[in-house]
Amino acid sequence: MKRKLLALSLVGISTSVFAGPSQFSGPLNTLGNVSTQQTILSATVNPAAGEFVVEKSYRWGYMSTLGFGLEVGQVDDLEEGLDALTEELDRLEAKADNFLEIVTLAEVEAVQAQFTGFLVDLGEKGTLQFALQARAPVFPIVIRSDLIKGVLTLDAHVTADVGVRFIDSPLEIVVPDVLAGETDFRLTTDTVIDLSAAVVSAYSVGYSHDLANSPFFGDETFSFMKGGDRLLVGAELNIYNVSMTSQMVAIDQEVSNEDLGDVISDEFDSNQVDSTDFGLDLGVLWVSNNFQLGATWKNINEPTFESSVLGVSCFQLSSATSRRNCEVAAELGAAGRIDLRPEYVMESQVSFEGAITTENKHWSFAGAFDANPVEGPLKDEYQWATASASYFSDSLWIPMARLGFRTNLSGSELSYVSAGITAFGGIHVDASMSLDTITVDGEDQPRALSLNVGIERRF
Repeated sequence: MKRKLLALSLVGISTSVFAGPSQFSGPLNTLGNVSTQQTILSATVNPAAGEFVVEKSYRWGYMSTLGFGLEVGQVDDLEEGLDALTEELDRLEAKADNFLEIVTLAEVEAVQAQFTGFLVDLGEKGTLQFALQARAPVFPIVIRSDLIKGVLTLDAHVTADVGVRFIDSPLEIVVPDVLAGETDFRLTTDTVIDLSAAVVSAYSVGYSHDLANSPFFGDETFSFMKGGDRLLVGAELNIYNVSMTSQMVAIDQEVSNEDLGDVISDEFDSNQVDSTDFGLDLGVLWVSNNFQLGATWKNINEPTFESSVLGVSCFQLSSATSRRNCEVAAELGAAGRIDLRPEYVMESQVSFEGAITTENKHWSFAGAFDANPVEGPLKDEYQWATASASYFSDSLWIPMARLGFRTNLSGSELSYVSAGITAFGGIHVDASMSLDTITVDGEDQPRALSLNVGIERRF
């Protein structure tokens, strides 16, 4: 049992710095998913924003996005709890091996009562997640063309999410077999590590057009438009390639701590599934002198992607480890605790945004919210609401600065504070930290962190 729980502890420790999706790119990590001329990345959020972010002929990103996010579940002192449980089980095992001592029913019941609640918390809240995102060099590219009477946006990016959660099993008392000469009571648990990963590569082409000042309508404009107001509309086609894998790893594998990583790697490789689908986004943006309003409808057609099939044909597997993990998955599926045929659906989502600016355009106050929650590739729900304040500089030598707040209205319900700076017109750094904390070694630590850096061409 010591080996089992040490393996579990190692997974928890090594993964606790790799967690939780924060899929906001670059300065949008602070500003939220709003349309702004501060970053070309706005054109990848609202398809109508291409017309807004480029004033002349073109704009691009040198290396516009490189970011990561991490998140841990609300389980205080996870490592300490595992260590304490391991020590108790080691003590009982050592006592059982000593023929001069006997492990009584009262002793194992006391340990069972002490740690039952901890294992339940581990199963309900013991999640560890990591997200990484990056864009190909020079992307996104935004090009204004008289030939197409609008703006063309091209983008290529990749996101990777890795998640670990614990499927708890109770501490069970093993009664000694008196006929076999046993005298000591023992404890065991069938707690399982649930490992999932998703790598999403996306290739996008978008088009945006100023409908209010469209050459298609001659000199006619919309009745509610005035002065320099613009009514921007846009559409974006996304081709997604999604590589997903999911695997149950039983803690009772008789492997050493060093070998556990190999087991996880082998199981991931053998269960990886690739699939491709497309998604369609639409956007609209009304830009006036000192305010703007917009809306985006993402993944209208709800593209669907396959994942690993679990718990099937276990007897055909040659490896004892693979067979055991397969059998565990089948048992969990039969109990209704996991989906043996998981798939990822990019659910349709409607989002709204708005911003006001000062007369000199130096200060902007923006907000956005998602009208409905959607599931991410690791089955976590997201429905963001954001608010931000930012300073925009006309000079390359005066940095742009921003502060933001966002909260997940669904799923984890975490709230973040964010801050960012853009130097020399295009070098940006943005960081976020959750307001919720967990206790680690007696000190409060944030449950989630994220960081985004990048370089892009100023408009």
